[in-house]
Amino acid sequence: MPSKRNRRAPHRAATAAVQLRELREENAALHKTVRALMGRVQRAVDSQGTPFSWFQAAAKLEQTVRLRTRQSELLNDRLKRELESRREIELALKHAKRQAELANQSKTRFLAAASHDLRQPLNSALLFLESVNDAGVAPADRDLVHRSRLALAALNNLLGTLLDVARLDSGDIEPTVIDFPVTALLERLGPEFAALARAAGIELRLRSSAAWVRTDMHLLETVLRNLLSNAIRYTRAGGVLVGCRRRAQGLMICVYDTGIGIERTHLEAIFEAYYQVPGAAHRANTGIGLGLSIVTRIAQLLSFERIVRSHPGKGSLFAVIVPYGTPAEEAAPGELRGPTLALGRSRAPLVVVIDDNPETLQGMSAVLAKSGCRALTATAATDAVVQLITADQEPDLILSDYHLAEGMKGDEAIAEIQREFDRSAPAVIMTSDPDPMLRKRLRERGFTVLDKPLNLAKLRALLASLPA
Repeated sequence: MPSKRNRRAPHRAATAAVQLRELREENAALHKTVRALMGRVQRAVDSQGTPFSWFQAAAKLEQTVRLRTRQSELLNDRLKRELESRREIELALKHAKRQAELANQSKTRFLAAASHDLRQPLNSALLFLESVNDAGVAPADRDLVHRSRLALAALNNLLGTLLDVARLDSGDIEPTVIDFPVTALLERLGPEFAALARAAGIELRLRSSAAWVRTDMHLLETVLRNLLSNAIRYTRAGGVLVGCRRRAQGLMICVYDTGIGIERTHLEAIFEAYYQVPGAAHRANTGIGLGLSIVTRIAQLLSFERIVRSHPGKGSLFAVIVPYGTPAEEAAPGELRGPTLALGRSRAPLVVVIDDNPETLQGMSAVLAKSGCRALTATAATDAVVQLITADQEPDLILSDYHLAEGMKGDEAIAEIQREFDRSAPAVIMTSDPDPMLRKRLRERGFTVLDKPLNLAKLRALLASLPA
C-alpha cells in the first residue's frame, strides 16, 4: 500500500500548476496595467512640460530663432542697401538743387546786367521817338513813327516782365504791407493806361472807390498793370472798365473787358507761365504769356483771392480780392510830395534832370519840351545847382538817375540840390537796377521810383500833374 507521502505528490503538482497559471494571468494583467500607466504617464509628461518636453521645445525654438535671425539679417542687409541708395539719391537731389539754385542766381545776375545794358539805349530811343513832333512828319511816315513807338514800348514791357519773373524766382521780394486808399493807386494808373487804350482804339473807364486796402502797394500795382495790359491787348472793340466792389473778405478790384473772351477749358491754364490760348484771334503784340503767371505768384505771395470769368466773344473779368485797410489822414508812400503841385503857376514848370548819359539828357530835354515843361539838365548835382543859382530859379521837379558817375547816388544828388533852396521840390528816382529792396528803401523815404527805360505814359501823367 503506498505511503501517505506518495499519495500527496500528485495533489501538490496540480496545485502548483494552478498557481503557475494564476501567476501568469496576474503577470499579464500587471503588464497590461503597467502599459496603461506608462501611457498615462507619457501623456501627463507631454501635457505638464517635463524637462524632456522642455528640451524638445527648446530645440524647436532654437531652430525657429535661427530661421528668424537669418530672415532678420537678410532684412537688415536689404534695409542697409536701401538706406545707402536713399542717401545717394538725397545727395544727388541736393546736388541737383544746388545746381538749379546756382543756375537761377546766374540767370538773375544775367538779367540784371542785361537789363542795365539794354535799358540805357532803349531808354534813349524811347525818349528820342517821343520827342518827334508828329505834325512835322510826313503823313506817309507818321504811321511808321507810331509803329516804332509801339515796338519799343512792347520791348520795354517784355524786359520789365522778364525782370519781374527773375525777382519772383530769386525769392528776394519782401512785401511792405501798408494801409492806403485804393484811389491813390487807380488814379495813378488811369492816365497812363487811358493813353494806351486810345492808341489801341478802345476806351478805358475807371470807377474808383473810397475804400482803403492793406497790402504792398507796388506789388498790387504790378498785378493791376498786368491785368490792364492784357485787357487792352485782347480787346478789339468796346472798352475796358476798372471798378471796385466791396466783399466781406476784402475789396474786389475788377478789370472788365469786351474782348475776345476765353473758353472755360483754358481759364486756369492761362495763369501758367508761357501759356497762350491756342488759335485765338487777337492783336499781333501778344507778349510771351508771363503776365498772368506773375499775377498768380504775387497773389499767392500777398494771399489775394484771384477771380476770373469769361464768355468767348463777349469779354472777360479778372479780379483780385485785397484785404481792407484802416483809413488814415497820411498820404500813401511813394506819392509826389511837397507844396509845388498846388501852387498854380502861370509859367511852365522847371524840371531838373540829372543823368550821366548825354543821350538820355538830350532825349529828356526834348520830351519835357514837348510836354510843356522847361528842362535843366546836368550830369552831376553840383552842375545843376550852379545852373539854378546862375539863372536865379528853383526847380519844380527833380528827376535823377540812381547810379551816377563816380559812385554818386541819385538820392544824394537830389538832397544836394534841395539843400540849396528853402522849398523842397518833389523828387523822382529813375533806375534800371532790379534790386527790389532798393526800390523799397527809396519809396519808404518818399521818392517816386520810375523804371528805366521810362514808361512814357507814366512820365506824361506825372508831368501833367505839375502846374502849367
